[in-house]
Amino acid sequence: MKYLLCTADDTVACLEGERPRPGAGEIIACLTACGVCGTDALKIYNPGYAKPQKLGHECVGVVAEVGEGVTSFRPGQRIAFAHHVPDLQSHYSRRGSETMDPQFKRTNIEPGGFSEFIRLSALHVQHTVVPIPDHVPDLRAVFMEPLACCLRALDRAPLTAGDTCLVVGVGAIGILFLPLLSEMGVRALVCDVRPERIALARQWGALAGALASDEVPALCRAHTEGRGVDLVILTALDQVTFEMALRAVRDGGSLMLFGGKPGTQLALDFWPAFLREINILTSYSATPGGLRRAMQFIAAHGYPFEQLISHTFSMAEAHQAFELVHHGRASKVVIAPS
Repeated sequence: MKYLLCTADDTVACLEGERPRPGAGEIIACLTACGVCGTDALKIYNPGYAKPQKLGHECVGVVAEVGEGVTSFRPGQRIAFAHHVPDLQSHYSRRGSETMDPQFKRTNIEPGGFSEFIRLSALHVQHTVVPIPDHVPDLRAVFMEPLACCLRALDRAPLTAGDTCLVVGVGAIGILFLPLLSEMGVRALVCDVRPERIALARQWGALAGALASDEVPALCRAHTEGRGVDLVILTALDQVTFEMALRAVRDGGSLMLFGGKPGTQLALDFWPAFLREINILTSYSATPGGLRRAMQFIAAHGYPFEQLISHTFSMAEAHQAFELVHHGRASKVVIAPS
């Protein structure tokens, strides 16, 4: 079988390997498609990541084989699955920090998500493998994991119906926040450097958008009776967007630092933030419960998330796929086995 592996900086190899066999409680999945996440590109192009690196975690496929004792899934069944599994009884998980659990970061699917066949451990089968409802297309289901990441961020943010939220950066991940906010009864404003992205965000429910960072605070005040927004979600994070967010948020409001890269450093004048009681929050990855909720949301509401996919590549064309993501030249990229 073919699979992708980051073997060195800037290098992804399409390798041949033996098809895995399931152990007790395990599943072998035949991959249908796997979305490319920005973290995949980081692992490839950032020398801070040790190599080799497994890639891919936004997966949909079909159950090819089940191991002894598996009764919850059957061969031929469509599934979506992700890569990390926390110990749900750990100190971290019992306090709502599942993604900080050491087991969460140790676990992975084998040999990664960009593989013709993937071995899912018994832990994965129990916690991060989700059936795809019959009416949900595969390329819509591929958004389960990134949507679950958005759900976790919103779970960690103090938002209620009637609030207003600014989403900074409306590539695919920024767009995913918009239907979630809408279903919560939260009004969404957006900011991006590309006018076509703002136009797309308007189609997905954003009330208004701004291109220039110096226009954003006024836009936010105009839609909130002069207060500023209750929450700013930064899917694009640098000093410029961080300072803009501080000007756009209301006193007592929150910033959610959702997107960033290794080495990002932010300067903060602490005193004004202290006097204004600005909450600075972060969110990392998705929980098992969030994966199930994301699939339920996809199934229940019918949003055509697959329309966000701008490029589809085979494994042999993977280098092109990762280059597009690395340079920000695509909305959403998906890799299929062939």
